[in-house]
Amino acid sequence: MRYFMQYLKTENVNLVKDMGMIPYKLHELYGYDSTVVTFKNGEYDYLNTEVKGLKMEFVKKIFHSYTLDGALYLLKNSKRIDMLQIFHVTLSSFVYVFTYKKTNPNGKIYLKLDSSFKLPERLDRLSKIGHKFLKSMLDKVNLITIEEERLYDPILKRIPYIKDKFKIIPNGVDFKAIGKMGLHYDYDAKENIILHAARIGAEEKNTPMLLEAFKNIKDIEKSDWKLVLAGPIEEEFKDYIDKYFAENPLMKNKVEMLGNIKSRKELYSLYCRAKIFALTSDFESFAIALIEAAAFGDIIISTDVGIASELVDENNGALVNCGDTEALTRTFENYMNKDLKEMSEKTHNKCRQKFDWDSIIKHLNEYMVDLK
Repeated sequence: MRYFMQYLKTENVNLVKDMGMIPYKLHELYGYDSTVVTFKNGEYDYLNTEVKGLKMEFVKKIFHSYTLDGALYLLKNSKRIDMLQIFHVTLSSFVYVFTYKKTNPNGKIYLKLDSSFKLPERLDRLSKIGHKFLKSMLDKVNLITIEEERLYDPILKRIPYIKDKFKIIPNGVDFKAIGKMGLHYDYDAKENIILHAARIGAEEKNTPMLLEAFKNIKDIEKSDWKLVLAGPIEEEFKDYIDKYFAENPLMKNKVEMLGNIKSRKELYSLYCRAKIFALTSDFESFAIALIEAAAFGDIIISTDVGIASELVDENNGALVNCGDTEALTRTFENYMNKDLKEMSEKTHNKCRQKFDWDSIIKHLNEYMVDLK
C-alpha cells in the first residue's frame, strides 16, 4: 500500500507524534510504503534515527498557501497514492478531498479529525449550506477517526451519516522506542518533582496558574518538592518570570526552568524522575504530553482538557477546573502528602494497555484492510 500523510506544517518534532508515527508504524509493522508530504520546515533529523524507513516529499511553495500548494501537489501525484491521510475539517482538507478523488477516484482517504470539544460547537454553528458542503466532503472520505472517547457520541449525533466509517483511534506512545533508549518505568527511582512540559507562557497553556498554585502550597519552601518546567519559553512571558522570582525569591530554589529540550531521551528521563505531571491548559486537542508522562507512571493533575479524563478515571490522578488556582493548590497539597506508588502503577498500566502505538496501529490497519 502506498500511504501518504499530507500535513504541510510537519516539522521534525512531528515525526515522533501522530503525523509521523502513524505512517511510520504502518510501515514498520505492516510493510506500508509510507510517505510524509509537507513544506520543508527545517531539518528532519528523526528520519535517520526515530522513524527509519519513513519517506518524505516536500511541496513547492508556489502560492505560499497550504490549500493551493497542497492541492497542486495532489493534482500531480494522486494517481500514485493508494491511501491519503489528512487532518482536520478545514478549507484545505475540503479541497484536498475533492482534488484527490477527482484525480484518483478509486483511491482511499483517511481523515483524522484531531479535534477537541470545539468541533461539536463548530458543527452546531454551521448553516444548512455549510452542512451540505461538509456532507459532500465526508461522503468521499473512507475512514474518519477521533482521538477521545468522549467526543465520539457528540460528533456522531450531529453528523450521523458517518457512523459506518467513524472510529476511535487515540494517539500513542512508542514503548518499543522507550526500551531502545534504555529507559523504563521504575517508581522507586522517582523524586519529589512536579513536572510540566509545554510551551512555557503560551496563552492556552496558562502557565501563571501553575506557578501561582505552586508558590501557594503551604510551607512549600520547607518541603523537598520542586516544580520543573521544560519547554521553550515564549519571549513575552520572560518579564512575568522575572517578576515572579523578584516577588517570590524563595521560589528560586524551588522552581526550575529548563528551557527547550530537543533530546527525546532527555525529556523522557524527566518523566522517569517525576512523581506528578501537571497541565494547566485552558484548551488542548489531545495533549500528547499527558500520555508520555503516564507512560512513566507520573500522576496526572490537570485541567479537564484533551485525554486527561481517560487517564485518571481510576482515582489515580485528579482534574481541576480551568483557571481554578486555589483548587490546584489544594490538589497539589493532597497528592504531595500521599503514598503515590499504587496510583503511579495504575497510570503506567493504563497507558501501556490503551496508548501503545503498536496496539493502536494494529486496530487502524484492520480498519484499513476492511476498506480494500
